[in-house]
Amino acid sequence: MSYRMWGYKLSYMACSHRLSGAGLYRTVRRVLDTNGWYFMATEYLECRCCRKNVAGWSQDVLDQLHHTHRDEFPAILTYRLSCNKKLIGKMCECMLGNGANRLRRYLLEEHTRSWMLRSKKYLFAFAKFITSGAEPSATPPLPPRMTPVPGAKWLLSVYTREVASRLEETKARITSIFGSILKMNSTKKVTKNLAGAAAGTAAWVTNVGNEHSQILISILTAAEGAGLHPIATGLMQRYRDASVSPPLVLYVDRDCCSHGGPSKVSLLFHQWDQLLVRLDVWHLMRRSGCHHGEPSTIQLLHGASLVLHF
Repeated sequence: MSYRMWGYKLSYMACSHRLSGAGLYRTVRRVLDTNGWYFMATEYLECRCCRKNVAGWSQDVLDQLHHTHRDEFPAILTYRLSCNKKLIGKMCECMLGNGANRLRRYLLEEHTRSWMLRSKKYLFAFAKFITSGAEPSATPPLPPRMTPVPGAKWLLSVYTREVASRLEETKARITSIFGSILKMNSTKKVTKNLAGAAAGTAAWVTNVGNEHSQILISILTAAEGAGLHPIATGLMQRYRDASVSPPLVLYVDRDCCSHGGPSKVSLLFHQWDQLLVRLDVWHLMRRSGCHHGEPSTIQLLHGASLVLHF
């Protein structure tokens, strides 16, 4: 209850007007925990201007909180069920076998043990009302059934949602640590695997990675080399927001040189005036062959504008 307990001045994102308290939210969420379930309630917030109501656990409200209070929010909410964040933390090291199937087996064991313990306490408490030697007036009702544990597919979807929620933090962390040497390359292999409604909507995918083979940013385009302004603008913005020095070298597979003035790639990254744009070695080797009576690609590049960095 960020409005009632912490006194936040919240606003409705659609109209930017102040939100005020409107009682308790009638929906109570059931949250998956390590050895059982718990219930979570929240407050109702209302915009006095447009009369729209917002639940206290909505993402628009959480985004307005200080990170100290936002980190105290315990659960990841889905349409029907919710999951405690500490469970998703067990899947972070997926390469060590901590996947969704293993997590579900662990939860099933812990939930069963907790349910059996509560059932034993229930039967023990009921036994105190049975008189020795007298016929019981009623048979003890069976304990409530154990609430089923969600499947591995649902756990994996929650994990994906949690990763998406900290996507900006992950991108900023990669940008702030690595990225003095970049490489931009386009390929058709990824777009050929698009299925469903996305099939055929793009022909090329362009990636920008660093010297540690980490992909910093990607974009899908209809043609090679087209529509790359958003990817360049976004990458320069990320470097500027993270207060990181611009990269030194950018290796590309095309448009690295120009007979007069800066190249096309240099114009894309115009904010990095010290950036050296060079053809990567693999594409250089493909273009360095000479045919009968024809000048080589290296001769056409005038040599001076092509510098190899190893």
